[in-house]
Amino acid sequence: MSSLRLLNKVIFLLLLPLIILPARGEEEAIDIWKTDSISDEKINEIIIEDNSKNESKLYETIKPVVSNIKEEENLEKIKPNIFGLFDPEENNLNINMWINSDGKIILEKLNKIDEIKLSKDTEDILLTTLFTNSYSPEKNIEPLIFLDFKSKWLIKNKKNKIIENYLLKNPGLMGQSILVEYLVNNFLSEANVDKACEKTKFINADYQSEYLDLFSIYCLTNENKIEEAQLRFDLLKEKGFENNFYENKINFLLGYLESPDIKVSDKNLFEFYLSHIVNSDFKYEPNERTSKEIWRYLSAANLIYTSETVDIEDEVKINLLEKATSDGSYDSNELFNIYKKIMFNINQFLDIENSYKSLPNFKARALLYQAVLLSDNYDKKMQLILKLNALFEKDNIGNVALDEIKIILSEIDREEISEKYLDFYDYYLKKEEEDLKKIKFNNNIIHRSKLLKYFIDEKYKVKNLEKDLESVYKKIKKNKDYFFSIQDIILLESLKADGFKIPRKIEKLYSLENLTIPENLINLNEQNEQGLFLLNIVEMVGEDKFVDLDADTLYFIISSMNKFNFKKLRNNIIAKSFPERS
Repeated sequence: MSSLRLLNKVIFLLLLPLIILPARGEEEAIDIWKTDSISDEKINEIIIEDNSKNESKLYETIKPVVSNIKEEENLEKIKPNIFGLFDPEENNLNINMWINSDGKIILEKLNKIDEIKLSKDTEDILLTTLFTNSYSPEKNIEPLIFLDFKSKWLIKNKKNKIIENYLLKNPGLMGQSILVEYLVNNFLSEANVDKACEKTKFINADYQSEYLDLFSIYCLTNENKIEEAQLRFDLLKEKGFENNFYENKINFLLGYLESPDIKVSDKNLFEFYLSHIVNSDFKYEPNERTSKEIWRYLSAANLIYTSETVDIEDEVKINLLEKATSDGSYDSNELFNIYKKIMFNINQFLDIENSYKSLPNFKARALLYQAVLLSDNYDKKMQLILKLNALFEKDNIGNVALDEIKIILSEIDREEISEKYLDFYDYYLKKEEEDLKKIKFNNNIIHRSKLLKYFIDEKYKVKNLEKDLESVYKKIKKNKDYFFSIQDIILLESLKADGFKIPRKIEKLYSLENLTIPENLINLNEQNEQGLFLLNIVEMVGEDKFVDLDADTLYFIISSMNKFNFKKLRNNIIAKSFPERS
């Protein structure tokens, strides 16, 4: 072993100058962030480029321009804080959307939002707000803090594809290692080591972490690139790295040890994974302190109890499995199969209203679940489902039953159940597909008329507006009882905001007298605080969908967006809120 190490050391020392010295003829690297900048106008010209059409990175795009700037030019420095996914112009935003805002207020707002379970509507706005290419806020905040929040938000919400795209489009992203580590661990927890290793391609030399360094070395051993792995490991040790656990495992994988130390480490997922792959007789008993990632790995690698192997009388183990299922770390199908295996007598089913209350909670849930499956009376089935759901909620594991309850309810005809269960039924079966239903235009109502096409159909020709508006006017004129709703006013005022002239005969039919916009939104508009304004909207709407908002709220949101000229965002709200669908 020592001779092989010596040989590798010699090779390493021979190659070291090649690693350190740049290739002959290679241009000296330019740090664009330490280079004198160009005008804001030019920056916009460079940065606001359609990244979707061209995969060029921000660094690669700016570098040629910056390299031509003369040192004597007295210009501001480009700051290392332009990171994002979307061209600002895509949503009528500006590269300076955060510049006028106080970072302390931004962070307070973001922390409040982080406590809210956002609807799909508000989450989309937040995503647009946070990941539009723009300068980070500067007042009372460090750029890294803002970037860190964005990274942690992506991780918390498991935006895996967005994370990969974010890393791909921003190769110089500060603090990126947290995102790369997340991707690596995500695939490693699925026992997909090849995919996990693939994600190391996002590692940037400037923002590496020891965790990623070590994992990268392991990946080389996994690909049988032993010499390269040894070189990387020796280089790491030259920098002072010490970790007996890792060194023992990597030396075994490199072929320097005949047998490794089989002590299991659950300090992190990677060490746990190494503990497993070097031990053919691996055993591990998870507990309440076991991380979600390790739970998922145990499940994916078939190292955890299944419905075939678990002791159905072991309350502690099944409670652990229930909690792991609620956390998304254990297969819910397996858990419900365990419930099916628990035996009950006929009297317990006949007197289920009382009998489940005397059982341990996991057995009570199993009894109710079996009874739900056996019942052919829809009202009885609904009653049992509610009890089952309440029992999960009582132990703070409500997520366990989400999918299973949806499956059961989807097999029940809505018309067959009593009105008292409809709210629960609709809550679980509210489908986003409702938004995809075909729009039914009604020219008897302004905000549901063909005028909507202007906001929802990109192919709609503006020249048709005048004709369609006249047609709608004739309809409502015939209706002496027609009342202008706030939605009607919103639609017409939005047309005016876009420069369309509303005929005086229509304009005089409604008034803005009793309609107001909150003062804080007015102030944000006057100060051109685009980013903070959108954060306020996200916080206000929160868990709600746009379609469920009251008319007054819709008015001040859309009116404010008109003042900011946020056409695309406004159109999206109108498209979701106003149409009648069939």
